[in-house]
Amino acid sequence: MRKSTAYLILSLLFLSSAGFAQDETGKSTIAAIARYKDGAVELRWLPDNKTVLNLGFANSYTIQRRDSGAADFLDIATVKPFERATWEKMISTEADANNKSALEMSMEFLFAPKAYHDKPFGMEEGIGDMNDAKSKEDMVYALFVLSTIKSGKAAVALGLGYIDKTVAPASSYEYRIVLNASSPVYKVKDGMVSVRTVAIENKYRNEVFVYTGDTKLSFVWAANPHINGYFVERAGEGETKFKQLNTTPFYDSKGAGYEEAVNGSFDDDSLVNYKWYRYRFYGLTSFGDKVLFAEVKGMPKDLTPPTAPLVKQPEHIKPKQVSVSWQMTGNIADLRGFIVGRSDKDTGDFNLLHKRLLPAATRSFTDTGFSTESNNYYVVYALDTAGNISASYPAYVALTDSTPPAKPEIASTLIDSLGVVTITVKPGTEKDLKGYRVFKANDPEHEPSVIEEVFRESKSDTVALRFIFTDTVSLNSLTPKVYYKVKALDYNYNQSPFSEFAVVRRPDTIPPGTPVFTRVLVSEKEIDLFFAASESEDVKEQLMYRRIDTATAWTVLEKMKPSQQMLADTNVQPGKTYYYTLRAMDESGLYSPYSNAVYGKPYRSGVLPGIQNAAATINDGKVILKWDYPRAVGDVYFVVYRKNISGELVQLARVRENGYIDNKVSKSNVYAIRAVADNGDQSPLTPIITPTVKE
Repeated sequence: MRKSTAYLILSLLFLSSAGFAQDETGKSTIAAIARYKDGAVELRWLPDNKTVLNLGFANSYTIQRRDSGAADFLDIATVKPFERATWEKMISTEADANNKSALEMSMEFLFAPKAYHDKPFGMEEGIGDMNDAKSKEDMVYALFVLSTIKSGKAAVALGLGYIDKTVAPASSYEYRIVLNASSPVYKVKDGMVSVRTVAIENKYRNEVFVYTGDTKLSFVWAANPHINGYFVERAGEGETKFKQLNTTPFYDSKGAGYEEAVNGSFDDDSLVNYKWYRYRFYGLTSFGDKVLFAEVKGMPKDLTPPTAPLVKQPEHIKPKQVSVSWQMTGNIADLRGFIVGRSDKDTGDFNLLHKRLLPAATRSFTDTGFSTESNNYYVVYALDTAGNISASYPAYVALTDSTPPAKPEIASTLIDSLGVVTITVKPGTEKDLKGYRVFKANDPEHEPSVIEEVFRESKSDTVALRFIFTDTVSLNSLTPKVYYKVKALDYNYNQSPFSEFAVVRRPDTIPPGTPVFTRVLVSEKEIDLFFAASESEDVKEQLMYRRIDTATAWTVLEKMKPSQQMLADTNVQPGKTYYYTLRAMDESGLYSPYSNAVYGKPYRSGVLPGIQNAAATINDGKVILKWDYPRAVGDVYFVVYRKNISGELVQLARVRENGYIDNKVSKSNVYAIRAVADNGDQSPLTPIITPTVKE
């Protein structure tokens, strides 16, 4: 618990708060403060050196006031220290112990005789005596300043305080304190202070921040210019009474020349963890009042981590297993469990290797997810029941490499017209990849033989690893294909499995055989083409070509599979002639000659779609005929027939619309309709239509 009790610090802080500043040698200032309380203005002042202070004791001060809006200051009082008899009467009748003590100390300072060192002294002893006397004098002065702070009665009795009861509420006033004496040494500056007669609620309230520690609580609050010293009270969990923790106020001091405000702080230690404590914070005002400015509570917690685990050298016990073990020493009563982490560097971020906390009794862990291509460092974290954590030093494992590289992959192969084969291998990602062996065979069932090896000497070899290989094969061979495989090796000479065979076909100079048309069937809406496919084994696709004029070039109508033998061309129009031919293309991109051309011409059926929904009604002396017809057929007109008296259907009218009105009405009238295209095509005649009377 930090509680500073130095009176010298106390006095210096008061002087700083009150505005004491002796700017230059030969100048002195009277510092003044004022406050509004209980309907009056209370003034206090103090010169910034003892010489001027003694002049005030020997003489007096004039109190001047200027009201808001007034031009000049007016004298309102003259004050000087009380006589000894008045002091003694005040002290004898004072009931408050603190005020009585302050009055006694102030009277002793006021009426104390001056002390002089008249005896001679040597150089060494004299300096020590002078320093000792100066220290005693400073202490007496500091105690005097403290008294004037704490007691308004002492300040008035010393002629350093005054209460103005003639003020009006909600008004502004300026006060000037004038020393009624002159100093032969100092030029004394009058004390000046302004005040507004308005009561300020919560003037001293301040927020105190609590920081939790281990058996300790720390408190911090922002500096308040109206408070100079602090007292702290505490009540433990279950306690109703508060106990004051410091008998004298403490201050947060600042170094010489530092002009900024210093925030308050307080530490309370030797507490019991996980118990609540309540605190009250009091401050001393510049007038010596002790005011409550904050009430807070806090709970200290266990923040001490367990002893760090001691990790043994990890062991690579199996190809996919690394064993990590550790020891624990010290107090482990509140140990909760362990976490194991792994990283590729000893200073790196360690990834946790399990989702659940290992039990407190655990002393080993088996890692199956480590990297075989990079470094593996392990760290073990210990956690206690309060959530505190400690970490071991990182431990490195030396792996026994028995894992071969991954199965390689041939990305591409290419053979030119001279038989030069280019083989490109997809680069492996293993960090310990040493190189490749390339194998060749003329049949996938044969044992392949090595044709090239490319290796780096060691991991320090800076030569780039080659992934492109070449081979030359004979074009005059009974075997049309060549087969290649690849194996990868690491620096421990672990061999990967074979890659899959890459098949390379020797260049083909013979085009495939030509497909042959076998039959052509023509209908109104399509032409069906039948053909015999090319007999060549290396056919990749067949191409059907079409044109409508023998003078124009062929265009590809369809690309077909090698086995396809029929194609229906439905993108045709009746009356047009279409010509067709075929070609085959092999795997080498060679084309067969064009087949003999065939042709087809779709014909017209002459039958249009029938009329739909034909009906006739009699309304207002007229026969109204209506029907539906799909206009997509093209331009058509409609022929309306009516039976004559002989019972024969004769043409009545031709119309382009889907309706007709017959002005000759007879219940014996019957009708029929057909559609006729401009090119002569006709639809079937509708069934007989008998009119109905509209109701």
